Parts: sequence; structure tokens; C-alpha cells
Amino acid sequence: MAATGTVRMLEKFPQRNCLVVLNYHRIGSTSNTAGDPNLYSATPKDFEEQVRWLKWNYHISSLDEAIAFVEGKETFRRTGILLTFDDGYKDNYDYAFPILQRNKAQGTFFICTSYIGSSQLPWWDQIAYMLKNSKKAQIALNYPERLSFDLSSDWLQVLDHLLAIYKSGHELDKDKFLREIAIATGLGDHRPNQRIFIDKDELKEMSESGMAIGSHTHSHPLLSHLSQDDQLEEVVCSKRMLEEHLGIDIQSLAYPVGSPDSFDGRTQEVLCKAGYRIAFSFYGGSNVVGRTNPYDVRRHHVGIRDGEALFRVRTSTAAVIGSPLF
Repeated sequence: MAATGTVRMLEKFPQRNCLVVLNYHRIGSTSNTAGDPNLYSATPKDFEEQVRWLKWNYHISSLDEAIAFVEGKETFRRTGILLTFDDGYKDNYDYAFPILQRNKAQGTFFICTSYIGSSQLPWWDQIAYMLKNSKKAQIALNYPERLSFDLSSDWLQVLDHLLAIYKSGHELDKDKFLREIAIATGLGDHRPNQRIFIDKDELKEMSESGMAIGSHTHSHPLLSHLSQDDQLEEVVCSKRMLEEHLGIDIQSLAYPVGSPDSFDGRTQEVLCKAGYRIAFSFYGGSNVVGRTNPYDVRRHHVGIRDGEALFRVRTSTAAVIGSPLF
């Protein structure tokens, strides 16, 4: 499509009155991580080019505008693009924040409050670290069932398999599962030599400089795996901590993992009770004015291996038909 000029044609088509939400995680180089390389969404150079292209072709929406759109109080003359970032990795402050400032664009950063200022690898990065650094060619797990894996060929496939078990296991003892992987790989808890998450001062600077801040819960659980009371504690604790530190009203949340089964009707009731106005999922789809559930605003993945052409095709088709083709 890029080679035939189709992408350039798409960019000139009439844009739908819709909100396209792009989801980033980490900005940087995959070679620099102790954890999951699949969390990287763009290099700093690529991200700056993406922001400039988006600003030229679309309306980069603020979080407040996105909330008003979802609530039916505002429409866009051009497709609105909301830039969101999950987890609160320090590279968001080091790279994404200054790029957004230079280009006078707002990003929305969803912060997991238990990670603020931490050098501790979260569960997905722990699993990646153990697999990547294990000296064993084959490993075997005895929980949640007997499983064997070959690390000598493609450890990233094994990572995908183990992450899927963690995410889908409603009854899974997640701490026991992590311990089982540690035993199998011969590696335990790992703490990098440097901080990997944004600290309080950096977060406050970002907020005071025009970036939007939202909650990503307190400890990044899959909310649907918790009781309703525990879900309420997660979202209230995170909201309260961010509000006390930043002195702002936290009205938005991004669901950890964000798949359709990572939250449920109980979760949406809890968010409403806690005072959230909007919540973001992460499995694609369109956000059309008057037809968008404010507690299930769809987001699209941005990956470091996508390349410029695929990024432009996905965004352009989302602007024309409301959802990306790929």
C-alpha cells in the first residue's frame, strides 16, 4: 500500500468523527532492557516522526477532549488522536515527554502507583528476564500443570506462552507460578542496577508541563481476577495517591492488560463508584461519538517492529473507517 501510493490516498480521504487511541508502553531500544522486549513501542526517532506526522494529518486530542467526546459533549472536525502510555517506565519521561513538549502535543500517562520510583521488575518483565538469562536449554514446570519448554530455539515464543497462562488463569496462584518459573530457570528475583520507573518528581514535572496523568491501578493486577472489594481498593488507592501527590483530579484509568476478559461489569461499577469518568481497554476497535462505552474506550497497539508504513496504514484506515484494517 505504501509503495503504490495508497497510504497517501488514504490520508486525503474524508476523516470520520471518531477518536483513535494509540497505546504505547516503552520508548527506546530493545537491546537496553532486562525485561520484555515486546513492551517497546518505538525508538525516540520513530516516535518523534510519528508525532509530527499525526499532528500534520490529524487532531492530537487532549485527555479532556477525549472525555468530552466519549460523553457526547464534543466532536472533532478531524479525527482525534489520543496518545497514551501504560505503566510509567522512566523512558517515558526521558524520551516521550520531551518529544511531546517539542511538538506541543499532550500525552496521557497511565501510572501504576506501586511502581513509582522503583527498580523492581514487574511480573511480565520478571518472566522475560528469567527466560532470557537462564543457562538451561530446556525447562519444565510442575505448576499449574506439567509443562516443558525448549529455550534453545526461540525464548520469546516461550515468553508468549507463559504470559498467556498468567493472564488467563483466574484461579492461578500467580506468586506460586512466578516461583515455579524461577525454580525451572534457575533464576530468582532480579533488580536492575538502575531505576526503571518514573519517580514522584518526574511525574509532577510532567503533570505541571501539560501532560495528562491517569491511573493504571496500584499493583497492576488483572482486575477481573479479583473480588469486587479488591478491585475497588486497587483503583481507589491509585487514584488517591496520584491526587495527593499531583494535586489534580484523576478521572481516567487504563485497564492492566486491557483484553476483554481483564475487566468485567463489576469493574465498571467500581470505577463509577470511585469517581472515574473514563477507562481504556486494549484490544482495538472504534470509538464513535454517541456509541462508545466510557468504561471501554478502545485502543490500538503501536509496536517498535511495525515500521512507518504499517503505522500510517493503521492510523489512516482507523480515521477513514473507524478501525484499523491490520
